[in-house]
Amino acid sequence: MHSARFLIIAGLLACLAAPAVRAQEQEKHEQGQKHEQGHGHALHTMEMSNADIFNHSFSHSVPYAIFEPGIGPRYDGNGIVVDGHEQKVSWLTIYNVQPWQWVCLGLMFAIFLPVLGSFRSGRANRLTRVMRGFCHWVRDEMVYSVMGKEEGRAFVPLFMFTFFFITFQNSIGLIPSASHDFPLAIYTATGTPYVTVSLAAVTLSLMLILGMKRNGVFGFWKGLVPHGVPIVIVPLMFVIELVSLCVKPFALTVRLFANMLSGHLVIAASIGLIFLFAKMQGGAITSYLTAVPCLGMAIFIYIIEAFVTLLQAYIFTFLSINFIYQSMHQDH
Repeated sequence: MHSARFLIIAGLLACLAAPAVRAQEQEKHEQGQKHEQGHGHALHTMEMSNADIFNHSFSHSVPYAIFEPGIGPRYDGNGIVVDGHEQKVSWLTIYNVQPWQWVCLGLMFAIFLPVLGSFRSGRANRLTRVMRGFCHWVRDEMVYSVMGKEEGRAFVPLFMFTFFFITFQNSIGLIPSASHDFPLAIYTATGTPYVTVSLAAVTLSLMLILGMKRNGVFGFWKGLVPHGVPIVIVPLMFVIELVSLCVKPFALTVRLFANMLSGHLVIAASIGLIFLFAKMQGGAITSYLTAVPCLGMAIFIYIIEAFVTLLQAYIFTFLSINFIYQSMHQDH
């Protein structure tokens, strides 16, 4: 989760401050009302409802708009200008997901331009050699192993970009956040279906375009039904294969999105339990004990997420290679 690491630190601080909060509180407010304490007006764990604790943790996994351009003054129903309001262009709205994708592209340029130059000069530092190894692995073990060297050579740049673009987006989500708001709140772009459905749409488009280009428009749709099927069940088989064709990009979308988001939500739930147990115990000293297993679970899931970042990029790319190849070679 983009703020999971921040919440881990905050959870420990909450447990440390729990006894002091208990001593200061004179009454408990429901529904997370604000209450004066000391010199500030802070919302303390003891004043939050159980639902507020987890809603606050999970809310950071939801994309939100950071810029919505205006094109002029807004008018009411009578044609009068509404002071202090601009007419917004919703389809040009920039969400917090997009800047992190631009960051991924910038990092890819910064890392892979030296890799490209190393093939010409023959000189490479340690990072460049590692990335060259990854490039060869994607080419030989993923693209060539499915499509063959002759046919797969043209697809290497596409799938190499897909693999590293997803990997970089997944990895950025592992960076600790310094705040809950952009730009200090790190966000995993692949943790939202808006990004994964776009990547899957590219795969579906290539499946259809390249499949019809190689087999012909009529031949492609005819080839969805296997040879030798009795004529009576051909309509049923065509519907089943058509649904199967649409399910493939849907599976790509859900698999990547769900795996990246689920880990963040588990971490958020583990951190939320630290606050919940501290509240349920009234800030007692035993809050330290309940924080230990919750924090341990969060760290354990975080380690698994570090592995999943590479695994999910591999699965998405490898399945895309297979789906496109199968559309081009329907006899297989």
